[in-house]
Formats: sequence, C-alpha cells, structure tokens
Amino acid sequence: MTANALTVLDVLAQDGNEPTWKSLTQVWDAYAQERAVGSSPFAAAVRVASRADRLGQAFAVGYPAALEHLLPGVTLPAALCVTEAGGNRPSAIMTRLERAGSGFQLDGRKTFVTFGTLARTLIIAARTGETPDRRPQLVVVRVPADREGITIEQLPEMRFVPEIQHAAVSLRGVVVDDGERLPGDGYLGCVKPFRTVEDIHVIGACIGYLMGVVRRVSQNAALMADLAALLAALDRLRVEPPLDPHVHVALQGVYAHLEDADQQGALARLWRTAPEEEGARWARDRVLLRVASEARAARFDRAWSAFFS
Repeated sequence: MTANALTVLDVLAQDGNEPTWKSLTQVWDAYAQERAVGSSPFAAAVRVASRADRLGQAFAVGYPAALEHLLPGVTLPAALCVTEAGGNRPSAIMTRLERAGSGFQLDGRKTFVTFGTLARTLIIAARTGETPDRRPQLVVVRVPADREGITIEQLPEMRFVPEIQHAAVSLRGVVVDDGERLPGDGYLGCVKPFRTVEDIHVIGACIGYLMGVVRRVSQNAALMADLAALLAALDRLRVEPPLDPHVHVALQGVYAHLEDADQQGALARLWRTAPEEEGARWARDRVLLRVASEARAARFDRAWSAFFS
C-alpha cells in the first residue's frame, strides 16, 4: 500500500458534496485510479461506490473488485463464465477444454454472463474429463474476449439494476494457450470461492453506496456508525480463506443485519430524505441484496453444521 492509498473507513470522511458518477465508464475509471495508488480491490470498490447514485453502479465496481481479489493481475473489465443451460453446478458444466496440438481447444456455451458484452477478459469454467467416481474435472481458462471463435450476445435487461448487463457466450474452436489455463482445480480454486468473494465485495460496495447516501442527504450518525461496523467486518472477512466455514457464518450475520436495517426502518427513514428519483431506484433495485439468498443460507447451514460434526 502506498502513502496515498486509503482504507475502507476513510469513506467516513469523504466530502458529501462531491459529484456522483454518471456512467459505468466513470465508475471503472475511478476504480482503476484507486487501485493505482495502492488501495486494495475491496477498499477501492467501497470508496468508488460511495459516490454512486444507484445500486447498479455499486455492483458494477464490487464485481470486478471480487475478480481482481481472486485473480490478481486480471485485465479488467472481466467476466466470469460459469452458468450453462443446466445451471452452475459442476455437473451442469458441459463446455469442454481438450488438448489440440501444443495448446487446447474450447467449445461450449455459457447462458448468463455478467458484463459479458463489456468484458475485455473472459474467465471460463470448462470440463476436461471425469474422475474415477464420475465427477467432472473442471479447469478455468482466461482468454481475451475478442479471441476468434467467441461470440457474445447481449441478453434483455432485467427488471431491476438495468445497468448490469448480461450476455450469452458461444465458444467454437477457441484456441487456448498453455499459459491461459489456470493451475489447479477450477472448481475449488476459482468457481466455488468466487461465490463468497463476490458476496463480500459486492455487499461491501453496496454498503459504501449507502454510506454515501447518508453523507449526502441525512448525516445520520447512528446509521453511519452501523454501516461502518458492517464494512469493517467485511474488510476483515475478505482476507480469510473464502471456503472457511467461519467466513460463511459471519457473512450471513452481515447480510441479516443489513436486511434488518432495510426492513425495520433505519434505511426507510433515510430514503424519505433522499432525492425522489434515487429513492425510487433503490425501491426497484434492493432485490439485488437478496439474489442468491437461498444459496447463501445453504452455505451458512453447512458451515454451522460443520462446527458440530
């Protein structure tokens, strides 16, 4: 970290009169500037999100921060390509990576890729074979999005956070070099931990956004302190192994606390003082915080059970 790098809690002292971002390009440029002075991906995402004027922008900076945390040095914008027609479980991955000459060939189709149309880099989960007990062997490759054989089709906007674009990605005879295949087990080394890393970075960015709203419109010290405590907890969790059951238990507590704040009135009172247009966007987009909540709850249940097995 350089002398100019700031931490997540420095967001408390930011100027509430700074202009908010108007586009994803501004958001991503600001994130790159934060990273350039040594801020961690998490701190950079939080600080940039605190100047967002909508939840979609917060997600848009939390997502690449998660990818950069998991895969240092990845060229951004990047997109993780896992989900296929049968879902995102290992057994659903039919995209194949097979040896071809001195490298590999990639064939398949991904049906739901976040920011796929904007990505410069695609991080793709593929099957290479099966284990003796017939479980799929997965690897992850990292290739430029403009590689020959890759076709990216934008999907329709969702009814919430329309700023977050999604795409389908077709892969036909895509040449992959040896150095573009990431080492190790693609599922345990990338796909599975990313679920937790993404949760930490995205919810951290969302909290950064809410802290920016507090600073701009209400100066509610109690709510700001509450959000800062959640942010500090996430900043601690991000440095822990993402598959550690302790992380899943603590992360569930962060989500539950934020949900309580949203349902029990603290955030509702905040939105009564916010610009009407921004409040309407929050009402539309807040469902983002509950996306994949069932999967998170299942991870929490397994993690809690592990303490007593």
